[in-house]
Amino acid sequence: MLEQVPNFNDDSLAELLKNIYGLEGKISPLVSFEDQNARIQTQTTTYVLKIANTRWSHQFIEMQTDVLAYLKKQAPNLMFPSIVPTLTGDHITYVDGFAIRLLTYLEGDLLANIPRTPALYQDIGRFLGQLSQAMQTYSVPVAAGSDELWMLDNVLACKKYLGDVIDRDAADRIERLYAVYEKNIFPRLGNLRKAIIHGDANEQNLIIDPQEPEKIAGLIDFGEMQMATQINDLAISMAYSLLDEPDIGTASSNMIEGYDREFKITDDEREIIYYLVAMRLVTNIIMTSHSAKLFPDNEYILISQKSARALLKKLENEKYILA
Repeated sequence: MLEQVPNFNDDSLAELLKNIYGLEGKISPLVSFEDQNARIQTQTTTYVLKIANTRWSHQFIEMQTDVLAYLKKQAPNLMFPSIVPTLTGDHITYVDGFAIRLLTYLEGDLLANIPRTPALYQDIGRFLGQLSQAMQTYSVPVAAGSDELWMLDNVLACKKYLGDVIDRDAADRIERLYAVYEKNIFPRLGNLRKAIIHGDANEQNLIIDPQEPEKIAGLIDFGEMQMATQINDLAISMAYSLLDEPDIGTASSNMIEGYDREFKITDDEREIIYYLVAMRLVTNIIMTSHSAKLFPDNEYILISQKSARALLKKLENEKYILA
């Protein structure tokens, strides 16, 4: 089936909830670029209704569901959304070709809205380290789904769009970094540990408990899952966490330390971690530049990459990477 973004109105969503789950409640839309998500508030419980874009295969949707069930047993001390079964006990229902799921809602604040401290950075690492440890034994066959151009292991594929980066300083830096990456980093990836990773543990997906503002309460949105170099989960989270961070040394070292205590980082992973962080920024800059070319009227696209360009420059100037 071709790509199709779901666009059910509130009446249709209410009917789906009633017929499939036997629920009634207040429906509030949640931001989603390619799918349709809504917060459902019943008299007693809050849920998230997820309706997937038809571009995602059934196998990929099923893998997301399977991982959540697996983590509930394998990592009971970590918080993730839980699957809510339908009236007939199914975890996924298909309506007009769209995959429909209902998840529990994780209460808390987004990391994006919380002041950062060394202890919080440590706990981000702790959470991701425990997640990596748990995923080491996940062995369900991999289903393709995540956008290949946003996969960190596939960052070389973005190079064809480098010409879309209009900031010449950033473009020159990326070109130099690509040369170093292709020669010294990419050949080493084959020897690093692989596993299914979350793929997008950013400041919008990590949840903080307001009662414990220096601890990660949970992680949401498993729509970027992929088989990949396992340390990528830490690198991707660092790339987003360090945006606009004045002291990237203290912040990054605490994240690495927290992760390492839970899931020992190998020497090879440690030696290239900052390059992986940099290449996530490269993906962000190139792909948002490409989107800006496709949608020239959207001025926000290029504004949003300003922090990524600044962090990439800082990583080079402060010698975390050599380009």
